Amino acid sequence: MAETEFKLPEEVEKATGTAPRELCIVSQPKMGKSSILGSLTTQLDGIVFNLESGGYEYIDCKKVDIYPTHTTSLAEAFKNYTNYRNLLLKNKGKYKYLIIDGLSDLDTLSAIGGTYGYMNTVIGKGFNKKDGKALEFGDPDFKLVTTLPDGAGYFHTRSWFLNQIEIFRQIAEYKIYAAHVSDKLVKDGGKEEVTGSEISLTGKLKTIFASKVTSLAKLIADGDKRYLNFEVLNDSVLAGSRSPKLSGKILISEKQKDGAIKTFWENIYN
Repeated sequence: MAETEFKLPEEVEKATGTAPRELCIVSQPKMGKSSILGSLTTQLDGIVFNLESGGYEYIDCKKVDIYPTHTTSLAEAFKNYTNYRNLLLKNKGKYKYLIIDGLSDLDTLSAIGGTYGYMNTVIGKGFNKKDGKALEFGDPDFKLVTTLPDGAGYFHTRSWFLNQIEIFRQIAEYKIYAAHVSDKLVKDGGKEEVTGSEISLTGKLKTIFASKVTSLAKLIADGDKRYLNFEVLNDSVLAGSRSPKLSGKILISEKQKDGAIKTFWENIYN
């Protein structure tokens, strides 16, 4: 087998990327996010990996649900997540667009996944052991790694969460993450003040995740129209893009006279 020949560049290479490989859309509840995301799967080669309980049962789209019924428990949902994730990974490249909805739910699952990860370490091999047998999540004696003193367990939950992001990168060429927004509070003289908005994730994950994606946008409303806002405001971590094409406010959907939602994903992925 011939060896790869490595050469150092002599010329400036023109930028070729325009569409965001990883796009995170944050929004308030009831903004029509699920309808907009579901519509992508009817127009482009995509699938929704739905981690929320409900949200897509009234929307025509291609999807897999980790909560197939309203009675599905969190323990069952975690097993469903693992099985669907592994199936998607086994069939990587089947879909061009992978939509993960939503990040807060993945954050919840990370407490379980991080616990199993800790149990597989040398220091945590005795954690959740009873009569020499490892307990499973759902057992009344099962403890989450977040119960470890001094917040030591959050290292393991973050590691599991970020590992899922790396797995998603292998599954499809383009990834779209849906997230909720939360107010950013600071304390000033004992009083809490809202200074901006952030992705609703635990602790350091807010900024770690934001640094890993290509583009961040906030879904905003103007009458019957919805826009993806890429403008960076004050100290918010909710907006910005490495792609020069994505700046300002970009129309993503509009409600028609008959009540149907028309989407404009070609404004993002042409």
